[in-house]
Parts: sequence; C-alpha cells; structure tokens
Amino acid sequence: MILLIDHQDSFTRNLEHLLAGFDEVIVRDRREVSEKLARSAKMMVLSPGPGRPGDYPETLNLYQMFRGKIPILGVCLGFQLILENEGGRIIRQPRVLHGVETDIAIDPSSATYHGMGKVLRVARYHSLQIEPASLSSLPPSIRMTGQDPIGETPLSFEDIQRKLFGLQYHPESFLTAKGKQLIENIRHASLDDSGATRNSS
Repeated sequence: MILLIDHQDSFTRNLEHLLAGFDEVIVRDRREVSEKLARSAKMMVLSPGPGRPGDYPETLNLYQMFRGKIPILGVCLGFQLILENEGGRIIRQPRVLHGVETDIAIDPSSATYHGMGKVLRVARYHSLQIEPASLSSLPPSIRMTGQDPIGETPLSFEDIQRKLFGLQYHPESFLTAKGKQLIENIRHASLDDSGATRNSS
C-alpha cells in the first residue's frame, strides 16, 4: 500500500492515479494520518501543496517519525519539506514557474533516473526552491540527481541509505516525460536494495 499524504492540492488526485498503477493507494489529509496506518504503508508520498513547508507541521512530524523506517517520496512541496528539514534553505526563485515545461539535467547513474539518459523534460509548478548554497548543510547520504542546467536549481534528490526521494517537478503531469518510469525506478530502489546495487557500478 502507498500512503499519499494530501496537502489539499489540485494535483493530489492526478498523483494518486499515477501511483495506483503500482499498488493500492490510500489518500489521507495530513491531519488525519494515524501511526498505525503509516506503519502499514510500503511507501509514503508527500503531495504537492500551496505555501511553504513550515505551513505543514503535521507532515513534518510524520516525516521525522518515519524517515529511515519506510521509503518516502516528496513531490514539489514534499521535496522542499524534506530538504528543509534535513538542513536546506527554502528561498523564492527569481522566476515563478507555473505549468512550464523545461529540460533538466539528470544523473543517469542514479536509481531515480536509471535508463533515462542525461536530459528529461518535466513539468514545473513552483515559486520556491532550495538555495543551492545550502546543499552543503545536507547529510552526505543525500545526493542531488537533477537540476536546472541554466539556473542550477536543485530539482531532485535521493538518499538510498534511508530510502528518501524527492522531485521538485510533477511526475504525474502529462508535460513530464517518463513519469511512470520515474515512479517505477523509485519503487524499485525503495522496496529492495537492487536499485542501489544496480546503479553503484
């Protein structure tokens, strides 16, 4: 079962539809998640949402309780929430991107982008970003796997050791190429160690 934490965002149901191709999906508002339900999940997904990570203390509590215990994927707001909690800094980016397609540089040696080349076209809906200078404050197990090749904005990460993954963009959007393969790669790396082994050579 995949537990999708809902931040009352219009993209949540689209993300649910994508995830449902891999497992049963249970959607819960962040304020209505029981510890028992979370412990029964094979993966927790933190949905997109409006505002800043600090607006969602309930999700932060869930993240702190379950990181390293079950795989967690953060999408857009979820991406920011994980990295801010791990020591990164959230800033407003120079250009607001709402429904914009951009090519991003990706690391094909990562578990997230296994078999996907070096460039991926994605859908971006965000006005905030992780400050690149704050990446040095993150734990060494967190590896940046994608960025904007022009602005050098960090756009994805993975932590194979703790099975944490993040995408600043929207894999569920029809504007993102290979969204299904992205989730498949992350699921593969989350459910066993073969993702890390396969991509470490």
